[in-house]
Amino acid sequence: MNQFVTARPVAGIFFPLRPSLRLDSHNVSPAILGKIVRAAARSGSFDDASESLADQAEISISGRQVGRIAHEVGAQLQRGREQLVDEFQNDRATPESPVAPRLAVVSVDGGRLQTRSDQPGQGPGIRDSAWREDKVASLLTMSTESRDHDPHPELPRCFTKKREVVELVQGISGQGALADVIESAAAAEPPALTIFEPVAEPAEPRWQPEPLVRTCQATLESSDEFGPMVAAEARRRNFFAAQSRAFLGDGGAWIWTLHRTYFPTFEPIVDFVHVLAHVYLAAKAVGGTPAVVWERYLNWATACWQGRVTTVLEQLQTVLDQMPATPEAQEVKPTDPYEVIRLTIGYLTNNQARMDYPRYRREGLPTCSGIVESMVKQFNRRVKGTEKCWNPTEAETILQLRAAFLCEDDRLTKHLKNRTISSCRPYQTTKRRKTG
Repeated sequence: MNQFVTARPVAGIFFPLRPSLRLDSHNVSPAILGKIVRAAARSGSFDDASESLADQAEISISGRQVGRIAHEVGAQLQRGREQLVDEFQNDRATPESPVAPRLAVVSVDGGRLQTRSDQPGQGPGIRDSAWREDKVASLLTMSTESRDHDPHPELPRCFTKKREVVELVQGISGQGALADVIESAAAAEPPALTIFEPVAEPAEPRWQPEPLVRTCQATLESSDEFGPMVAAEARRRNFFAAQSRAFLGDGGAWIWTLHRTYFPTFEPIVDFVHVLAHVYLAAKAVGGTPAVVWERYLNWATACWQGRVTTVLEQLQTVLDQMPATPEAQEVKPTDPYEVIRLTIGYLTNNQARMDYPRYRREGLPTCSGIVESMVKQFNRRVKGTEKCWNPTEAETILQLRAAFLCEDDRLTKHLKNRTISSCRPYQTTKRRKTG
């Protein structure tokens, strides 16, 4: 009896024009693929991206399929990053451009996202959810000008407005018990006259370095693995040959370890806004009326801005010596006045060598890390939320996709244009389920 055996496909469906038409395994053109990937990187969720594509581009695709494509491209970007890091660590990395920037600035910070267990065989559902830190780096070229004098010795106007300062401190510290100062500030302000046009405040002359081109790196990995990623990107952009170099951070110990390990030739600068937040909280912890607290803050913030950190430390230490310490048996709260002042002294002492702001301004270096702070928020818009609980592997790929989308060097467009396309469409089957 003759028996017929059907062989399973071994190479997939062959279409010789697939590479020339740039059709990938999802059978979409490069133009459509670019729209899908950018929508996935821009939107708050894959379902939102699906709706946007249907409304704005007349592309009908499910949120699940958008997710598959996004993670696939993100994984390709991740492999490209790993290759770049490998070349850097083995001294094979070379800059893409021989032109050295005038000023190269690296800023590092961290955000938060929620992850879940990705162990196989556990079935659907969220297990072992936890908040983890995603580390973000901004690599920025800037135009700058050095001077023989301090271009802005006085505290900037934006740091002398009560409401703005209090809201800024609340955003950094997460403390909400600062409303008394806001109310005092509002009560002290005269009522607005609606029958006249408001008088615009004169614009301050520009003295800060101007941003040019920004790229970024992001990962869920540890700081030990994050460091080579940032350094490899800096080497690619020829940052180590820049005429002036600066490295900004908020004062975290891991950030300065990364600086000492990979960027020792960069000027370390602690973000002045974080200094301002610590100084304000300490001024409030000392006590007094809102007016007294505000005057104390202005004196200390101005002293730090002008490089007189030692004066602030001496005054804080005098106040601390006169305060009763928290008993050892009593739980220490972060808002305890003694604890706030003690932590502020430690913060200023540890970072004093990175707070020479008058010299930084003379040399045309930045003093605030607002650009990376803003970038962290842009990552958070995509990956952070109580309703979002990421598989760590997929969190990494979406971080790579979001980073490529935020880079200002057309990185995502170049990747989609140059990635390898096979003439064989991958053949996938599903196991047949038993019936009966």
